[in-house]
Amino acid sequence: MDQFHAKLAAIAISFIPLCSTWCATPVFADSTVATATKEQDKQRREIDEHLNALIKHRRTRGGWLGNGELPQNVKFIADIPYVQNAGKSQRLDLYLPQTESGVSEENVKSTKEDSQAKNESSAKLKTGLPLVIWIHGGGWRGGDKKGGPMRALLNAGFAVASINYRLSGEAKWPAQFDDCRSAISYLESHAGEYGIDPNRVALWGASAGGHLVLMLALKDGTAHGIKAVCDWFGPTDLVSYIQSQKTTPNGLEMIKQLLQTDQSGLLPAAKDASPVTFIKKDSSMPSRLIVHGKQDPLVPVDQSENLAKRLIDLGYSNITLSVIKGGHGFPGFGNDTIQNTIGFFKSTLK
Repeated sequence: MDQFHAKLAAIAISFIPLCSTWCATPVFADSTVATATKEQDKQRREIDEHLNALIKHRRTRGGWLGNGELPQNVKFIADIPYVQNAGKSQRLDLYLPQTESGVSEENVKSTKEDSQAKNESSAKLKTGLPLVIWIHGGGWRGGDKKGGPMRALLNAGFAVASINYRLSGEAKWPAQFDDCRSAISYLESHAGEYGIDPNRVALWGASAGGHLVLMLALKDGTAHGIKAVCDWFGPTDLVSYIQSQKTTPNGLEMIKQLLQTDQSGLLPAAKDASPVTFIKKDSSMPSRLIVHGKQDPLVPVDQSENLAKRLIDLGYSNITLSVIKGGHGFPGFGNDTIQNTIGFFKSTLK
């Protein structure tokens, strides 16, 4: 781990016991409490600055795209508008693995292994590339489509679309959800143009992006050919998050900016923006992998645990919860976790 990420890990770990203190400790005109509050504010600013820095600097290890250098034989199409009269934020980037035949080596290999005869192999090749759609995090108020696990996905033979959406400083909820849904519809309707198989599509998001992929999966089910969804440490129940003793000022501030409502309307708006609200029995739903760090200082792990339990209790068998040793993305979400996620996509997008 480099010095920057080591420093973040240390701050995140020290941040955990302060979360409940911020929410539960009353403020008195006492010098000891005043000093403690000042120290808590300092810790809050420090972790916020580091989270923002992670968004800006992006990882260059473990499969993240980093400085923008692409693997060989990848066609890159930048800033595709996915709605009419698209604003700056309503655009996506598309990464397409290429060979002489226009199909990824991984796809050719898996097709040959699965086929019984040459004509079956040819038919499968014509279906196009499996697609993973990446939705970035950043507290709904930051982040960018340029940072994501594109390199690892491309090396595994997947086409990748990375979406920008209107941030909470530009538009309130549900604009973010509407934009992601529009981007998926665009990719579905233009699948043939880009050599994508519209029946083999997966979603992957982290943090706020994880929240968005959960919303898309639970509200839309298996619509748009979505076969698999991976959520990395996304908030699942904004109402319980707001009310929890573990809630940090950072997280609460992000939710309030997202929902942009007065105090009386905050909880109803939070319920409408929560994935758990849209859990339904006997509805179609893509396979789901949820990965969360035990020591996450920003989104408590019980957000993912409670969602998974509710789904499993309703009889869904295609839910996998992986609780790992780690924080909010770092540490713990390196190459092994990325490769495990890619293995999940390979098994569900056959």
